[in-house]
Amino acid sequence: MKLHKQLHRPEFDTMALILAVWICTLPFIALVVVPMFGTPVGIGVAVALLILSMVVCWVLCIPTVARLFKPRR
Repeated sequence: MKLHKQLHRPEFDTMALILAVWICTLPFIALVVVPMFGTPVGIGVAVALLILSMVVCWVLCIPTVARLFKPRR
């Protein structure tokens, strides 16, 4: 089944990859950070990593989206 060009954008691949990387880091946070520093610090590290991942995604995705929707002259 082919996807329409509108449904498949390169920024969605980047977002999915960054989300998958963040989810894969959660067990390491649970195994390393939580035993050493406690649950509140582990949650803080996980949230900080999610925010950092979102910032990286936005830095990578915004130029791509801007190029896709830039009016052509």
